[in-house]
Amino acid sequence: MFKLRMFHVIALCMAIALAVIPLNGMMASSTTKQLSTNFTLVNLSTTSNATVHVDYKLETGATWVAPAASTDFTIAMNGGQKIIRQYVDAMTPATGRGSAIVSSDQPLGAVVQILARAQDPTSSGAYSGFTKADSKFYVPLVSRRGTSGSGTTNSQIMVQNGGSSSVDFIVKLIPAAGSTPSYTKTVTGLAAGATYYYDLDDETNLTPPWFGAAVVEATTSGGQVAVISNFFTGPNGVQTYNAFPASNVGTTWWAPLVTSRLPSNGLSTPVAVQNLSGSDIAVGGVTLSCKVDPGLSGFTDLNLSNTAVIPNNGAYYWNPVIDTTNFPTGWYGACRISAGSANVVSFVQMRFLGTDNAAAYEAINASGTDTKVFVPLVAKRLASNGFATAVTIQNLSSTSPATVTLAYTPSPDYVSGGGSATVLQTTAVIAANTSLIQNQRLAGFTVGATAMPEGWYGTLTVSSTGTPVNAFVQLSQVSVSGAVIPTGDTYMAHNAFTQP
Repeated sequence: MFKLRMFHVIALCMAIALAVIPLNGMMASSTTKQLSTNFTLVNLSTTSNATVHVDYKLETGATWVAPAASTDFTIAMNGGQKIIRQYVDAMTPATGRGSAIVSSDQPLGAVVQILARAQDPTSSGAYSGFTKADSKFYVPLVSRRGTSGSGTTNSQIMVQNGGSSSVDFIVKLIPAAGSTPSYTKTVTGLAAGATYYYDLDDETNLTPPWFGAAVVEATTSGGQVAVISNFFTGPNGVQTYNAFPASNVGTTWWAPLVTSRLPSNGLSTPVAVQNLSGSDIAVGGVTLSCKVDPGLSGFTDLNLSNTAVIPNNGAYYWNPVIDTTNFPTGWYGACRISAGSANVVSFVQMRFLGTDNAAAYEAINASGTDTKVFVPLVAKRLASNGFATAVTIQNLSSTSPATVTLAYTPSPDYVSGGGSATVLQTTAVIAANTSLIQNQRLAGFTVGATAMPEGWYGTLTVSSTGTPVNAFVQLSQVSVSGAVIPTGDTYMAHNAFTQP
């Protein structure tokens, strides 16, 4: 039996008037938005349809009742898809926040979207569901009432109990300048399957402006948790990312897309590295080696290293937003983060200068050996809201090219709405140390020589002939004739799923 664990910030079903919801009861203190979710599941099996059951839990651990169509269903094999929308489901109680545990007889992948729907300006974030829990997680960047070019920053850390009995845990909040925690939060008796919402805006034991990293650790013997983080910027921006389990630390990581002040949209991508080696990392101990994108001319590769000591559990940041010396304007490509023999984790922020749009994704462990990638949701320029994706596929090898087959399978909802059931397919070669961008935000996007229809949505499967690959996804809203696009943060990102 396979299980996925997902956090859900569910504030309001759209059929209920906003005015009847207590403002401070349905959202994080870090934001004034009413938030709701939806999630997309993909069947990773190539041989069998998946029989799926979903359990919903409130913060208290009590059962959150959902319609049968959202709790028990099947998903077709070979990248079959199911989209579940909590903002239209008749949940009982109708409003609240909590978590979901998805059980299946076949392996699944999931992506969750968190949005301030029907609000202008809006906010949005996305993350991948967890396939397993761990006793310890690392969060490379957290903040309480920090300052940034996008406004005040605050973090919300969400901790889900991944076991079958209650769990106690601690959250160590490590300042960026040192390895001794500024404060350690203790939580006891988190019910099985339930999620604890820890909003640092409410944490009076941290003196603002405070920036640092976090370590979440189960203190109950045998306890297992899963962790994600919302990093709020200003009144509207949200960067949502998965924390890193202790079982997935490493010495080398890939950031498939790093950008520096792109002229077209101002996108810049700060890179954060958290030291988990057990001792300080000296100046120059972590390198950022960046290969310019093959399609970008007039630029050279970048080679940087940390210019300050990184304390144990502390973090270091490369920031193209303000570093005009090391990051040329308009540069983009893939970067390899190497720490010698020291264990680290890394994630990437995505910031559009001068706007609320923001997102984040986790760097990819370079030791990965999987050769198949699944993306649960791909969309090209939906007519209603301009929703579209861009998938960046990373070759994890530093020596060998990756020959990949890309298969786009339409969603059953797309087909039932009159779309073609044809699977679109093509092949490509990704050079060593580089990534391949598949940008469905472009009106002229094609799969090989075949144009992808406007409004297409479904899943993407990437199969490599021997060389390991991985990917992450950007989700945004673009200008499409007739589409209604709110102001604020309409930008999200999340990592894909892999198999051997």
